[in-house]
Amino acid sequence: MYEILISEAEQFSTSVLQHYGVPPDHAKIITEVIIDSELRGYDDHGLLFLQIVVQWGFIQGMINPAPDVKLIRDNPSTALLDGDGGSGAVAAKKAMQICIEKAKKTGIAAVGVNNSGNIIAPAVFVLDAAAAGLIGYCSSNIQALMAPEGGKSRSLGTNPIAYAAPSATGIPFLFDMSCSTAAAAKIVVAARQGSEVQPGLIQDRDGNPTTNPNDFMGLDNNGMFSDGGGTVLPTGGPKGYGMAMVVDTLCGVLTGANFGADLQLTNAKESKPGHFMWVIDVEQFMDREEFEARMDARATGVKNSDRKPGVDEILIPGERGIRLKNESIARGTVRVSQETWDAIGQLKDISGVPLPRDL
Repeated sequence: MYEILISEAEQFSTSVLQHYGVPPDHAKIITEVIIDSELRGYDDHGLLFLQIVVQWGFIQGMINPAPDVKLIRDNPSTALLDGDGGSGAVAAKKAMQICIEKAKKTGIAAVGVNNSGNIIAPAVFVLDAAAAGLIGYCSSNIQALMAPEGGKSRSLGTNPIAYAAPSATGIPFLFDMSCSTAAAAKIVVAARQGSEVQPGLIQDRDGNPTTNPNDFMGLDNNGMFSDGGGTVLPTGGPKGYGMAMVVDTLCGVLTGANFGADLQLTNAKESKPGHFMWVIDVEQFMDREEFEARMDARATGVKNSDRKPGVDEILIPGERGIRLKNESIARGTVRVSQETWDAIGQLKDISGVPLPRDL
């Protein structure tokens, strides 16, 4: 493991992004999402994912580095944005800001985005809603890497979903997941480690179960996704498959974005995903203080329920990651894996941006 200053990790990320033409304010947003993932223990969507954004997104020209995100439909409680083929994080940040503003006026709001890019991870955006005292939801469809239940081809994205709600303790409820058995980036990490994955997560291109991540990645993958590989499987079989279809309906069909098997790695310059989010103002139902107290009472009741032998503590969704983040912020440092260190080392070599110091 390596330990680096959070401030230097942020500076490295923003500098690398700006090297590839990303405007400073957009680089700050993308970095916020990447560093949040790193701090909450999801290193597969942290600094390691920055390499995927740069190499697949900017060097291969799949993502517009400087999009002009535009409002194309605007109503009192809804809106639709055009992401201009840029980073999904940039479009989602603007969409959630609009959603929060509208919900404070109307009580509930929903905003969609089309013609966008990979959102990276949706947690940051729903946490923005929770910080404003609101309940937030955010989802995105993405390039198809998952098979439908009973299928073997790349027909759906892993389609991440996140919810967040405020609490009186200051630790919000956060539920953040993909509709697949594992985020595709986790399979990338396993491939780079040269390790196998757990049974039941992936299948090869012929639909055969496998634990070899390279069967998913495809031949000659060079540590990145490639065409002709296998698929990740939907979490819970038909349940994850159904959830992915719901996300695809909201983010793709409803917004006018591309959806399903149209979203392939090979056509990402033209075929673009979408995002969908909604926000509820809890004060339309009760005082915020009462809602937050009830959230805490519910969390306490669950945490104090009977535990199985060997279980020290029952955690609320999101609690582990937020604890890790708070601990890192208190230290001012974040610990990164060998795979992450190697990834940012490669970014240093191609961009010329100095690495953060290993403490």
